[in-house]
Amino acid sequence: MSDYTDARSQPGKKGAGGSDDRELYLREFGEMTIEAWDETFDFKDATYSKTISRGKSETFPIIGRKRDAVEHVPGEEVLGGTIEHDEVEISLDGILIESAFIAEIDEHLVHYDLGAPYARQIGESIASTENQRIGSLLVKASRVTTPPYTGGPVPSYHYHADMRTDPSHLEEAAFLGIEHIRKNDIGGGQSRYWLPWKQQLLLARYTGIDTEETSGSGDRSAGTVGRIAGLEVKGTNSVPSTNITTGRAKYQGDFTTTVGVIANQMAVGTLNKRGLRVVMDEQKRRLGTLMLGSKFAGHGILRPECSFEVADTVRS
Repeated sequence: MSDYTDARSQPGKKGAGGSDDRELYLREFGEMTIEAWDETFDFKDATYSKTISRGKSETFPIIGRKRDAVEHVPGEEVLGGTIEHDEVEISLDGILIESAFIAEIDEHLVHYDLGAPYARQIGESIASTENQRIGSLLVKASRVTTPPYTGGPVPSYHYHADMRTDPSHLEEAAFLGIEHIRKNDIGGGQSRYWLPWKQQLLLARYTGIDTEETSGSGDRSAGTVGRIAGLEVKGTNSVPSTNITTGRAKYQGDFTTTVGVIANQMAVGTLNKRGLRVVMDEQKRRLGTLMLGSKFAGHGILRPECSFEVADTVRS
């Protein structure tokens, strides 16, 4: 056999001694999936995260507040006061997976690339599911009626029947939400105003914030909204709006009256066990390739007072 007919070039094989002719393809597939996940995942830095290497759950500390300062009496010994402590346990969910199988015959017959769009779909699917879970918890946090420590503020909400269609009420909700946060000394970092894209775009063209006489934060031409009442307005597909009755119980709830939510990263905690992993596995017995993405994490309500729901109906 001559040098010209000895073997085909194998751009996917790692080195001359490699045994897997697709090993080098894995990196590109992985990068595409991770890039798609990163672009689709809305709540990056929007939850308080911890990472564990072992175990099924972890506790997140909750530290109460102290509001009883007094004047010192000369000569009196200062003994020190107490601050209440508690904890919230957040458990891991099951491993979240998404996959696609490409049959070898389809790779031969199809006249366009399958790998790249499939890789993106896997990343987007995993990110979308995590978005939905975190979005539901942000709203559910605002509905908690008992604070996690004595004397702590209770979450609140604001509603108006025209909240979905009238941007002036969306603007009003931003001011009422930030008023609630400031009036109750709620910490936890900078809050964000999460809205479905329809409502975010209503604000973008609302003249109440898109004129020289106002802050000018609305931009009709770009379809963007600047800060309102100090809040960063974020458009998303992850604010729940239906009655969710399937899946894990902690993510279920009736969100048919929900329009948006104002929250900071302490409202929901995220427990990470393993980040996004991507695998391309050639399955010779099936004559095809399995593309698999997976992520191992869990979420839970952490400090409910850090969330403020925006709705179109009064709570019952």
